[in-house]
Amino acid sequence: MHLKDILKVIVCLVLIVSAFFMVNVPMPEGADVISGISILLFLIPSFIAAVRWLGRRDALILFGVLGAFALAIETIAISTGFPYGDFFYSDHLGYKILGVVPWTVAFAWTPLILAAYGIAAQLTSKVFPRIIFVALALVVFDLVLDPGAVRMGFWGYTGKAWYYGVPWSNYFGWLFSGLIGAAILEFTVRRFRPLLPVPVKIIESGFLTVIFWTCIAGFGALYIPFIIGLVVIAFLALVYSRSVYEFDDMVVLVDEDNNAVGTARKLPVHSANTPLHRAFSVFLFNESGELLIQQRALNKKTWGGVWSNSACGHVMLHESVVRAAKRRLKHELGLKADILKVILPDFRYRAEKDGVVENEICPVLVGFIDEKPKPNPDEVNDYEWVSWESFLEDSRDENSEFSPWAREEAILLDQNKEFREFLCDNTNIYPSAKLN
Repeated sequence: MHLKDILKVIVCLVLIVSAFFMVNVPMPEGADVISGISILLFLIPSFIAAVRWLGRRDALILFGVLGAFALAIETIAISTGFPYGDFFYSDHLGYKILGVVPWTVAFAWTPLILAAYGIAAQLTSKVFPRIIFVALALVVFDLVLDPGAVRMGFWGYTGKAWYYGVPWSNYFGWLFSGLIGAAILEFTVRRFRPLLPVPVKIIESGFLTVIFWTCIAGFGALYIPFIIGLVVIAFLALVYSRSVYEFDDMVVLVDEDNNAVGTARKLPVHSANTPLHRAFSVFLFNESGELLIQQRALNKKTWGGVWSNSACGHVMLHESVVRAAKRRLKHELGLKADILKVILPDFRYRAEKDGVVENEICPVLVGFIDEKPKPNPDEVNDYEWVSWESFLEDSRDENSEFSPWAREEAILLDQNKEFREFLCDNTNIYPSAKLN
């Protein structure tokens, strides 16, 4: 089991235990603070997914727009009774803006609509069916959440209530606000023109929310919400498992000026006609000035088993080259390079082997490490430390065993004054670099 899977299991166990204590232990003092922190923690997975999907600025705008709508519709509802019916919030959810609606509402509702949208986007590419699905999904989510929230005293309704203290008007309100919210969400995302497909990962916060409130319903003997919750959890898990993609598995397709024009899955896009895309290449040195080289894993689709420079990889959308290099170094070699410098920002190459083409704009970075690599066997078959002089000599040999990009990059680095000064400052290589 991978570390990510272990963490997911731990999170679910924590949610189950937390739900048990919430149902069976009286609310402590400071419950409003605990609620606020919990709601923000629930928000994190979907916000991270949105940042990788849209970029930080657009993700903040999206969450801001949806949060503002949630606060606005709740304020109207508290003031007029429309569309949810007459209800009130307790003090358990934190400070009430203008004494009406808790600030946490903005952060509690947004993950739910994103979860509904994330699932809808996997089921249909048509806008209007998606809007309807999102609204209906929100109603179903609330069939699980609302009875538990009323039981816990987070909010309550006045007048006759037929479903565990919740009136039918509340679900009409969720349908009404869901339709408006889904339309706003569609319009906002369309304005951003994202290059990545809608990631099912944006459902993660909503998924955790449903798990938590399903457990609340179960421990609180709310049997119908509990059963509905189990069905929702199973459905979300099924769609997630069939539709999920990793953001680092999507290469960024670019034009001749390195402007992003699209994205594609890494393995299928590498073929005899691989389009131009973003990548990077790293050369790592130790204190002695030796270069770390690696033998690529034998099962690699491109240049499997071939010796190359320290590490290579692809830049994710909305990711800097330096951040991409650090991410890949940790994944491939278990290394953390504190010093990484881009030396050849515009390097580009095209190479072919066994009918597969690499066609990349590939900035070259140089760095230093003082720790032992811990290779990932899925990425690296072996590694060695070699002298820079011997690597240069091999790079000039057309029959060298090294990858074509590593050879070309090494020659260009050797000719680069910035690189020579960089090594001069950190090793005994090029001792007279600053004088040349």
